[in-house]
Amino acid sequence: MESFLSTFSLFNNSFIVNALIAIVLISIISGVIGSLLVSSKSVFIGGGVAHCAYGGIGIAIFFGFSTVIGAAGAAIIVALLLSFVKQKNETFLDTFSTILWAFGMAVGVIFMDLTPSFNANLESYLFGSIIAINTDLFTPIIIFDVILLIFVGVYYREILSVSYDSEFCKLLGLKTKLFYNIIFILIAIGIIFSMQISGLILVLAMLSIPAYSATLVVKSLGMQMLLASILSLVFMCVGLFFSYKLNISSGASTVMCALVFMVIALIIKKLALKKRF
Repeated sequence: MESFLSTFSLFNNSFIVNALIAIVLISIISGVIGSLLVSSKSVFIGGGVAHCAYGGIGIAIFFGFSTVIGAAGAAIIVALLLSFVKQKNETFLDTFSTILWAFGMAVGVIFMDLTPSFNANLESYLFGSIIAINTDLFTPIIIFDVILLIFVGVYYREILSVSYDSEFCKLLGLKTKLFYNIIFILIAIGIIFSMQISGLILVLAMLSIPAYSATLVVKSLGMQMLLASILSLVFMCVGLFFSYKLNISSGASTVMCALVFMVIALIIKKLALKKRF
């Protein structure tokens, strides 16, 4: 009984309440952006964006301006570069993404090492902390959520076409270059906001696992986005609970919850297929 009541006492903690608000806002980003990454087979590209964001963080720390602005600026520039490479020479895309992973991390480490008396906690950048999220980010995240949902709602068919068959879109005369650029910029910004919870290392897992899990259940991209958002919300809430109770990283606990669910879902699907045949 005491354990049950102590669970509800969590809501008296302002940090927990702020974390839950952030989780609701980020779950929308995670579901939509994650589905875009998975459906367009661009998860590896997301890694290049995330790691270059670390370079932007290092530059921001060195020059003394907002790390969020530094990370977002670097991520958007890299996203546009990756969009250009994807359209010009897609076979080189994975190699280029790998190069950017290393380059971004190297730039971040070098600028942090060059920063006089730098003593920040690098773990918060690498693994994130939902408990310590900056509430000043709530308004930008809400605005981004609204823009993201409006864009997906208005241009759903175009997004669907570009994600699954870009060559066919070109034949139809669609402006694939513009759509790729917009989608990649949205992915970059979504990754930056998601990193506030999961950090650099775990952000791709947090974006891709719920989206992939959703594909095991539903087929349409719209339903994948909806289900992935719901799964992200559940995973992050459960991860936050275990993080609070066990005093462990919220990002890591969220990813572990997501992984356990995905493995169970895969096993159930395989067993269902065996019974069918």
